[in-house]
Amino acid sequence: MDDTATTVVGIFVDDPLTSRILGVLLKGAGYEAHILGEAAVLEDPSTALAGVDLVLFMPLLGDERKDQLLGVIKGEQATAAVPVLTLSPDLEAELDERTDSVLPWPWSTQALVRAIERTVHAPDGGEPS
Repeated sequence: MDDTATTVVGIFVDDPLTSRILGVLLKGAGYEAHILGEAAVLEDPSTALAGVDLVLFMPLLGDERKDQLLGVIKGEQATAAVPVLTLSPDLEAELDERTDSVLPWPWSTQALVRAIERTVHAPDGGEPS
């Protein structure tokens, strides 16, 4: 990871405890975590995601809400290139062309950090082949 710039991970999560725990774990791995507000992203995705290097969807977020958010993020020119990772108990059900990677839930911090690094630092913004 680049020492001059901290990678910012924007997180969509329903549970405040999970968001705090994830924020602490990501900070320990050298990232900055921002909890994203659904309403703000739906209203103005480019402003809400300004400075965010990667978006992470937690599994408790309902499918309809996630689909709506993905549509807005990937549908706006200013935010379409922001990589998206999803944590899911059902990897096949979550596979979506708008998502760069799907990781198993429950997850390990090491696997999440590896996925973030692969996604953020890949030449085309997606996972390397």
